[in-house]
Amino acid sequence: MGAALTGGAAGALGPAAHAATPAPRTPSMDPVPLPAPSGPCPVGTTRLHLVDTRRTDPYAPTRTPRELMVQLWYAADGGSARTTAPYLTGGLLPLVEQRFTLPAGSLSRVRTQSRAGAPVSRALRDAPLILYSPGRQDPAATGTAFAQELASQGCVVVGVNHTYDGPAEFPDGRVVPGNPPTSDPEELRRYSDVRAADLRFVLDVLSGERGPSPAPAVSAAVDFGRVGAFGHSLGGSASAEALRTDARFSAGVMLDGRLRTDAVRTGLTRPFMLFTEDSTDAGWDAFMAAHRAWGRKVNLLGTRHYGFTDLAPLGVGLELADTWPPERFQRFFGSLDGRRAQAVTSRYVAAFFGLHLCGRAAPELDAPGADLPEVRIAWRREAEG
Repeated sequence: MGAALTGGAAGALGPAAHAATPAPRTPSMDPVPLPAPSGPCPVGTTRLHLVDTRRTDPYAPTRTPRELMVQLWYAADGGSARTTAPYLTGGLLPLVEQRFTLPAGSLSRVRTQSRAGAPVSRALRDAPLILYSPGRQDPAATGTAFAQELASQGCVVVGVNHTYDGPAEFPDGRVVPGNPPTSDPEELRRYSDVRAADLRFVLDVLSGERGPSPAPAVSAAVDFGRVGAFGHSLGGSASAEALRTDARFSAGVMLDGRLRTDAVRTGLTRPFMLFTEDSTDAGWDAFMAAHRAWGRKVNLLGTRHYGFTDLAPLGVGLELADTWPPERFQRFFGSLDGRRAQAVTSRYVAAFFGLHLCGRAAPELDAPGADLPEVRIAWRREAEG
C-alpha cells in the first residue's frame, strides 16, 4: 500500500512536491526451493550419527572419540508418501544464518526435494558411492542440490559434516559450532588431513569394514568398487587427499579451493577435476604438472567462490542482491546468475562421475558446446597408457 499524501489532494501536487517515501520492504517468507533434480529417480535422505572409536577427536575440548553426523541421499521407492526433509536441522539454522549474515528465518524457507526416511528403491543396484565434503566452516547441507541431482541419476551420495571444522547437530540435541576462521596454511593442512580421515572412516562404516552398516539397505545397493569424492573449497582438498591415501577412491573433484595436500607435489594416479572460477593458483599449477592420470581444469566464467554451492541459487530466491551490499554480493557470487552457476557446476560434477564411475559419455569434459558459453577448459590430461 502506498504512503498517504499530505498537504492537499494528489491532483493538486505541483512539480515541486516531494515524492512519497516508499514503505519499508517487508522480507518475503515465501518458500525457496532448491533446483529440482533432473534424473528419473525420486530422492530419499537420512542422517546418521557415526563414532570413530579408533580416533581421538583433535578438536574436542576433552579426550573423546571422533563423532560425525552424515547425510545420505539415494534413489527412493516412489510409491511411499513421505514428508520433505528440512534443509538444515533446527540447531544449525541460526548458526548458518549468522555465518552468512542472513535475516533470521531465511534458511527455514528453503525446500528440498528429498523425502525424509523414504525406503531405498528396489531397483537400485550396484550404485556408485560419492562422498561430499563442504567448504571450511560450512555444513554438508550446502551441497544438497548437487547430492539430490546425483541421487536422482542413481548414485548414492554421503555429505559429511566435519565436526568442529564446521557446525554439527547430534541426535541428543548437542550443537557443536564450527571453530573460528583461520588463514594459517599449516592449520588448514591439518583440517584437510582430518577431513580426509573422516571420508575414509565413513567409507569404512558403510562398506562394513567397521561392523554391520548402520544403513544396511543403502549399503546393499552400493558397488564399493565405484567410489568417488568431491567437495567445495577445503572439501575439495580433502577429496584429493582421500584419493592420494586410499585406493578405494576412484575419482574426485575440487570445486574452487586451494589444495592443502601432498597431491600438489605428487599429483594423483586416478582421475581428478578442478572446477574453479576463472583464476590461477600456484597449487593448482603444481598439481597439474605432477598429476599422472586423466585430469581437467574447467573454469566457470563470471562466478566467485560461493557460486559453487547451494548458496548461489538460494541467493537468488532469498533476494540477496537486494539486501547485501553490492560489493559483498559480487565477492561471494560474481556476475553469473546463481541459478545458472549451480546448474552448470552440477552438470559438470554429474558428467565427471558419470564418465569415471559409470562409463557414460561426457563430451562437455572435452569441448563445451554452444549451450555452455561460460565454460572454458583451461587444462587437460588424458589417462596414461
